[in-house]
Amino acid sequence: MGKFTTTIKAALKNKVILFLFTRYATYLIHFINSLFIAVYLGPYYLGIWGFISLITQYMNHLSFGISDATTAIISVHRDDEVYAKKVIGTSITMLIGLSVIAFLLFTANEIFNIDLGSKYNFSTYAPIVVLIGVLGYFNTLLSSIFRVYGRLFEIAFQQTVFPLLILFAIIFFKKSNLLWALVGANFSAFLLAFVLYLIKSPVKIKPIFSFRLFKRIQLKGWHLFVYNTSFFFIIISTRSFVSGFYSVKDFGYFTFAFSLANVMLLLLHAFSYLIFPKLLNRFASSSNSQNSEMLEKLRDAYVTTSHLLIHVAILFFPLFLLLFPQYEIASEAFKLIALSIVLYTNSFGYSGLLIAKGYEKKLGILSFSALIINVIIAFLLIKLLNVPFTHVIIATMVSYFIYVFMLGLLGRKMLKLNISVAAVIKDIYPIRLLVPYIFSLGLVLFSAPNYFFSLSLILFLTLNFKVLLKLKDIVNAIILNPNFINI
Repeated sequence: MGKFTTTIKAALKNKVILFLFTRYATYLIHFINSLFIAVYLGPYYLGIWGFISLITQYMNHLSFGISDATTAIISVHRDDEVYAKKVIGTSITMLIGLSVIAFLLFTANEIFNIDLGSKYNFSTYAPIVVLIGVLGYFNTLLSSIFRVYGRLFEIAFQQTVFPLLILFAIIFFKKSNLLWALVGANFSAFLLAFVLYLIKSPVKIKPIFSFRLFKRIQLKGWHLFVYNTSFFFIIISTRSFVSGFYSVKDFGYFTFAFSLANVMLLLLHAFSYLIFPKLLNRFASSSNSQNSEMLEKLRDAYVTTSHLLIHVAILFFPLFLLLFPQYEIASEAFKLIALSIVLYTNSFGYSGLLIAKGYEKKLGILSFSALIINVIIAFLLIKLLNVPFTHVIIATMVSYFIYVFMLGLLGRKMLKLNISVAAVIKDIYPIRLLVPYIFSLGLVLFSAPNYFFSLSLILFLTLNFKVLLKLKDIVNAIILNPNFINI
């Protein structure tokens, strides 16, 4: 009993645990919101909301890597406050210029009547959406700065205020009124977070311009932009194909399935988000042998937990259909989306290692190639095979599989490890994860009854029993030692 009490007290004093607890509570609200939004909007209006979200995601990722480059630079030079201020100030100036371009592009869309989302009546929401996108540019940069300096409260506020305002909108509005309320809640959340970041900034925030830093940020940022944007555009392009070639209702079903599948992995994203700056610092300063050892431990925990969550989610998804029978058509899409997005977690650690070692250009080429593969396969699936909207995500599954394999190959080559096909697959797609994965995929493609997926979970638990036992030690280390990940 005494040990249990000590553990609880340590957890309550641990800012890492408190941050993760806040994130998980937020994800729970987000998950509940997704369900009620699906019910109160219905498939048609959910399709419109999905398109609005898609446009904001496009804006968020078309930031030319400015925030990513700033994070990478100040993570390594955080102790040099003068230099960090100059980097941040130059980044602010660059984002101001980018915001002006965004406003001009949306203005051109209205003046020249460009057909952007006409079937979704997007022009009605365009003015406030561009404001959300611009605030997103700055909030992404500012949250990265706070993350590097270990300031978690403000980040937690940004990530919590949005689902809370969405919940408020859900309570008081329905149908088309709810759609407007969701857009307003989105804008309000971004604005409140922006103001808080400015007030509580750990360094003085003011726009400056240094041509030397501009070149460094843009050079590093361009490669990171190509890498991050191409990677994120893999799934965004798939959603774009569904929104463009299928009905608004079909896109609503796809949005419902994607939202629920994605929220499963958000649970682990909070942890990876927290340790990313420190990982860059560690990878940059450690030897190959030290990095290999660190990668093995982190990947065993992160990747195994990710796959466990997805197998559990697929098994219990039919319970949600009992509550929301109008979305039963989204069942197959959910399973395939879940199995697709979990593949990316197999690359955990290697992308950070390569960024820390200056391999941004190669990462960019790799992710851009994967994006092209995704676009080609999705187009062929739709135009030649005429697949239903539920199967378009197979293009992303194939793209991710190739991308993650090549990323592992590049990472192992940099670490001077065995790069044979067998060695890379054993590392990136270990048998204990690959066998249950392929089994579940086969059950989905052959439309097996839902209870068959319990066999996938049993198979997974059997093959990963020893690894799952080790997770207990990692959890205890995080709780008892606030400096375990040294943020």
